[in-house]
Order: sequence, then structure tokens, then C-alpha cells
Amino acid sequence: MNAFRACLYKNLNKQDIECGNKVSVVGTGAVGMGCSIALLTKGITNNLALFDVNEELCCAERLDLLHGSMFLHNCHIDHSCKIEATKNSRVVVVTAGARMKPQESLQKVSQKTADIIKQVMPELVKQSPKAIFIIVASPADIMSWVARKVTNLPIERCFSTGCHLDTARFRMFVSHILGVSPNSVQGYVIGEHGGSSVPLWSTVSVGGVRLKTIHPTIGTDDDPMQWSRVHQEVVDASFKVKCIKGYSNWAIGLTVADVISAIFQDSYRIVSLSTNANGMCGIQDDVFLSLPCVINKYGLGAIIRPHLSEWEQCALKKSAEEILKAQCKLKL
Repeated sequence: MNAFRACLYKNLNKQDIECGNKVSVVGTGAVGMGCSIALLTKGITNNLALFDVNEELCCAERLDLLHGSMFLHNCHIDHSCKIEATKNSRVVVVTAGARMKPQESLQKVSQKTADIIKQVMPELVKQSPKAIFIIVASPADIMSWVARKVTNLPIERCFSTGCHLDTARFRMFVSHILGVSPNSVQGYVIGEHGGSSVPLWSTVSVGGVRLKTIHPTIGTDDDPMQWSRVHQEVVDASFKVKCIKGYSNWAIGLTVADVISAIFQDSYRIVSLSTNANGMCGIQDDVFLSLPCVINKYGLGAIIRPHLSEWEQCALKKSAEEILKAQCKLKL
């Protein structure tokens, strides 16, 4: 049976982890507060710490939450512009990053965010050496790579939500077309959390029926039904929200809360998370991209070895190359 399991997934190592349910959110902007409100309202934790260099904003956000504490399971919310507020966290969610200014290039913003990650991550690890670190700062795959590079944390405890949100959007769009619940659609999006993400059409099933058996060219360039438009909707989804709101935060907040819930429950659920993919699916570089991962109380418990079609394998290779190209442009 062990040999069978080894064919299915790459087992990772158990970790010495922090006890309790304290979650620290680094960055109290729209995304950080989206994560915070999702964690509290879903009852995943009642022990939250907010950390931001903007002390006034951090204090105001804490007060805003505390004013509704009667509805939030007797919550304790700490805050500070000092990193000590995060001490002894079970999970640390890193949302802090640079916001893009008009006419500013993505490369320049990525470098600014990388500089923030480089500065804050070693200090966060000092405060919570046994914590699980979930990197949400954008671009998430690359910032996860930066975070691990500057801390040497084990991959089990340093990763990003990656394509978990892309997968949720993907299942939602498919479910709308087919007239079923998103929970009844099975399938994953892997690769970059961004434009080069890869929908695994070969795995998509509804009620145990693989859509590929009904429509063999589904999602490919030869598909007359143009199911590939579903994936394009996934790619465009965040931009459509940001175009009007200026940012997106609720969906990613719920995504982060779902991952932390799976950790606290020691659930062994499988979700698409961004981790070091070196040695997986023919990838030979240290790049962080999303693959189906098993979540348990240690963080990542295993990485699934997906069986990809030729089209999917080619697309994943291109996605890895795009991420590696962006990584190489950063100065650390």
C-alpha cells in the first residue's frame, strides 16, 4: 500500500508546530481585513493578531472588529505596529505588499513587494518559529519563493493559497453552465496564480462522470464548444472586480480562511496550493506553482502527482517558465 500511495503523491514530513489557534494577519489593507473577517465570522479562530506598520489604520481596523465582538464568538483581537504582536502564532498570513501606482510596471511593484517580504519574513519567523506561513502578497507564487528563500522554512510550512481560488472560480463557472452546484463539480486549476494557470480538463467530473468522456476535445484549441472560455473567465475574474472596486478581497479572504480551517481540522483535504514544484511533473527548477496538495495540521502533508494530458503538461511547463522568468528579474 505504501508503494501505491507513493505513486499517487509525494509524502512530506511531519513538523513541530505551535499549539493553539492564534492567527496573525500581516497587513491590514483590504486583503488582510478580508482574511480577518472571514476567519472570525466563520468561527475558525477567536484569537487574532493584526500587524501593520501603519499604526493608526491597524488600531482603527481592530476597533471596527471589536465593536462587533458580541457576534464573533468572544474573540480576542490584538494589534500593533510592532512585530511582537504576532508572537507564538499557529498560522501567519502575509498580505503586506506594495500597491501598484498609475503607470508603474508590474516588475517594479513585484520588486517593492519582494523587498517587504525580505524584510519582514525573518522577523516573523523569530516571533513564531513553529508557525505555518501562508503567503498572499501578490504575485503570490513568486513571493512564496522569496519568503522561503530568505527564511529557509520547510516547504510544509511556507506556501501560498495559489490556485485554490482559481479552482473555486473554475468550478463555479462550470456549475453555472451545467446547472449544478459548484460543490458537485470536481476538477483543479494548477500552475501560476495568474494568466498562465492551467485548467485540468482531463480531471473535471460531475457526479462521477468525466466531461472528457462526453467531449474528448474539451478545453483544447480543437474544441468546437469553446470550453476554454471558462478558463478565460477565471483569469479575467479578479481584473473585472479590481476594475470597479480598485481591489479584490472577499474571495481571497474566504480562500485563506478555508485553508486555515483545513489546517486546524487536520482535514487531509486536497486543494490546489502553491509550493516548490521542483521534481514534480518534469519541473527541474525551484519555482513555486500550484499543484493539488494534501492539507493537515502540519501544513502541507503531501503533493499529488497529477497525471496530465499532453496539452496540460505543455501548458504547465510554459507556466513554470513564466514564473521562473519573473523570479530571475528580482534582486534579493
